[in-house]
Amino acid sequence: MIPDGDLVRRSLSQGSHHFGPLIQRHTAYVFALAMRMSQGQHAVAEDTVQQTFLNAFSRLKSFDRSQDFRGWLTAICVNCYRDMLRRDPGLEQLDLSNVAVASSDSDDRAFVELIAPLQPEARILFILRYVYEYKVDEIATLMTMKPGSVKSKLSRATAQLRAIHAETNADSQPAECCRVKD
Repeated sequence: MIPDGDLVRRSLSQGSHHFGPLIQRHTAYVFALAMRMSQGQHAVAEDTVQQTFLNAFSRLKSFDRSQDFRGWLTAICVNCYRDMLRRDPGLEQLDLSNVAVASSDSDDRAFVELIAPLQPEARILFILRYVYEYKVDEIATLMTMKPGSVKSKLSRATAQLRAIHAETNADSQPAECCRVKD
């Protein structure tokens, strides 16, 4: 398999047809991320993925080949989704009973439902941290935030989820996944 950096170099020097394998290689990942960020709204996720790859291709010259291509795509995907929300805040209004999740996994659906009350930015932080297991410093880089801001936003979101969880399940313990670590 040709490394991502080499495909980027070939796309820039030998033609755009070398970008196709990058799209094929990373589409499932980007789509799953977009589905989680959009809380399972298939059309929104598809639009986000399409815009992500369009932006990635148009900004390919700015990609630092010493960095991880998937991480670069993640940042582009997050920014595309945030841009879509700025243009149409109504995208956040949804009925969770009628949405799909990135997989048929009941844990994934439970996670989407768990973080549904969060604001979009907090939800994105949670997804990056607890689904994709990015470190706080990596999230800070992806989201162009300071690591301390990422930690504090994750902590506030955790407190919000614990309060909601306490109201709905008075005799249950808060989810273990919600501890903020470096």
